[in-house]
Order: sequence, then structure tokens, then C-alpha cells
Amino acid sequence: MDARKKPVKLQVNNSGAWKDVVRFDAADEHAAGEVMGAAETLGRIDGGKTTFRIVMGNSLSTSLYRWSSQNGWQEVRHA
Repeated sequence: MDARKKPVKLQVNNSGAWKDVVRFDAADEHAAGEVMGAAETLGRIDGGKTTFRIVMGNSLSTSLYRWSSQNGWQEVRHA
């Protein structure tokens, strides 16, 4: 059983497809901040080619946030 309260995944796209990087608990503000900060650092180092997203940890992978070097972290709004 997954003990995380809000299980999510950080995914990276640096070659045309989304790949899982790490699973974490979005309810843990410290962990979420560390993951988002690390992703931002890696993305800036890559020179703008890499994008990241945080998705729900279920099989639907609904996007919650996206990161790009142009816009930083943005919440994904669903209609």
C-alpha cells in the first residue's frame, strides 16, 4: 500500500516522450519544493530543451504542473 497522501510523479521530456523521474508525496511541502527546485536547476543547465511536469501518480497521469525554461512552473488548468 502507498503511504503517500497525494502520490505524484515528476516526469521529464528531453527527447519527445515523457519519462518518470521520481515519485513523491505532494502533500509533503518540503519534498515537493525540493523536487521542483531540483528539476528547475536541471532544466536550466540543459539550456532550454528539457521540460518537466508533475502528474498524478495514478495510471491517468493527469498533469498538475508544467515547467519550461521560458515560463518556469505553471499550474495546469483543466476545463
